[in-house]
Amino acid sequence: MQYLLQLKNISKKFPGVIALDNVSLNVQRGQVHALMGENGAGKSTLMKILAGNYQADSGEIYLRGKKVNIFSPQESIRHGITMIYQEINLIREMTVAENICLSREPCYPLIGVVKQKDLKLQATKLLDKIGVKIKTDAKLSTLSIAEQQIVEIVKAISYNSEIIIMDEPTSAITEREVETLFNIIRDLS
Repeated sequence: MQYLLQLKNISKKFPGVIALDNVSLNVQRGQVHALMGENGAGKSTLMKILAGNYQADSGEIYLRGKKVNIFSPQESIRHGITMIYQEINLIREMTVAENICLSREPCYPLIGVVKQKDLKLQATKLLDKIGVKIKTDAKLSTLSIAEQQIVEIVKAISYNSEIIIMDEPTSAITEREVETLFNIIRDLS
């Protein structure tokens, strides 16, 4: 069986602390995995290595059977891996559409002016893909935490990510919003 992702014997030390000691993880396509453990167990460290925020001291990462090195978040995204952090990582004063398409806005050639209609259309198509109704011209600051998380998920989808990592996605949302989030995750898988 070929796994979509394999982490083999990943180790990471910080001054005075062994955060990860030969950790391995196999991920199959179309499945949802949850890492659980006590605070300080290394869950976030492992995911930040996969997302390119940290470098492992030792171990190997395989995507679709090929060994890869991930040295930055941009490289992680190029490999089809996106991380949604516990702290919302969007710009509150920008619109939903602007946040989803940030740094990849459709522009008029040569003059670099954003095509607002195309921007909204792109964002609407992505929101429709997961069956969520959020106004693309709404400022992020006007949305609930759960809606902001949905915008983060849509942004991850916009990169055509095969692997979406969510760091404690239910920690700041209500039980009803958790159900919506889980439905989206189920549909994505």
